[in-house]
Amino acid sequence: MKRQFPALRGLAILLVVLNHAIVLSLGAANQYGHPSPTGWERALLIGLKSLGLVAVPAFLFFSGAFVVYALQGRPLVPAYRTVVLGLRHILVPYVIWSAVFYLVVFLLQGEQYTILEYAKNLAVGYPYHFVPLLVFFYLIAPVLVRAAVRHPWPVMLVSAAYQLFSLAVLRPDLGFALPEAAYRLTLPVLRYSIAIYGLFFPAGVVCALHSERITPFLQRFRWPLAVLAVAAYGLAVGNELGLLRLPHAAFAFPGFVMALFLLIRREALPMGSELEWMGRRALVLYLTSLITPSLALAAVGAGAPILFQQMMVLVSMVIVFTIAVLWLLVSAIERLPVPAARRYVLG
Repeated sequence: MKRQFPALRGLAILLVVLNHAIVLSLGAANQYGHPSPTGWERALLIGLKSLGLVAVPAFLFFSGAFVVYALQGRPLVPAYRTVVLGLRHILVPYVIWSAVFYLVVFLLQGEQYTILEYAKNLAVGYPYHFVPLLVFFYLIAPVLVRAAVRHPWPVMLVSAAYQLFSLAVLRPDLGFALPEAAYRLTLPVLRYSIAIYGLFFPAGVVCALHSERITPFLQRFRWPLAVLAVAAYGLAVGNELGLLRLPHAAFAFPGFVMALFLLIRREALPMGSELEWMGRRALVLYLTSLITPSLALAAVGAGAPILFQQMMVLVSMVIVFTIAVLWLLVSAIERLPVPAARRYVLG
């Protein structure tokens, strides 16, 4: 297992918190009648928010790498037993925290659904669209790992081709319009997620299985990869700011970053221990990264709305509050005498 992956997963979840804090803070400011930031502050917020483009791809990439070490060399039946156990530790926290989210949006915004609609929301991943895609990949992981052992490049090529196909179906504005019949060849429920993230879990599997060959190859091109990653990030930010029209950059940026992740040494990461702590609790932090900021912003709107005029200060406060609440939650649950509580609440 790559020693830097837990810390990098912690970095990824920190980017999720940053992204959600910015998006929710801007939305709350508009809700309370405050204008959106302009000038340098808008550019800085969009630049920071755009870093979150790598977060879900990183989760999927690292999940693919981790699953290799649980399944490699196992026959299919024992491998699927392992998958079922792993899914319990994903699905139970997902249902628990989704229920908490639905309660929060009902109390804050009056948003409510029928029982059937709540079940549909869970199935399609509202608001956590990453989870159904992760479940799908877990279900095919035993077969995927076996295929990637012998045929790594076909696995990568097929995964990339299907992601591009799904993206072309859903985003004809990107310049790859396909016949309407092509829509039926995309996966129900997972169409959008596959179109954005379909390559990254298989890529994590392939890289974990063949890192001895892949890492030295990438090492020779580390500087061009870094330049391409920075360029793609800059173009993605420029597109978001409306300075240019290059939506493709948002899809290219995470791919270059995943390649660079293989080259980062654990010792080079600042605050490595703290990032590893967050990486080990990435699922629960992801599942609470909409709940805690929403409650914090509701409190700001009720008691200190002037903070909506200081967006950078507000975003910083929301991030600190979100991480502090997670620390308190983890500390409290880990003290409980029931070990299952930690697995099924924290993931």
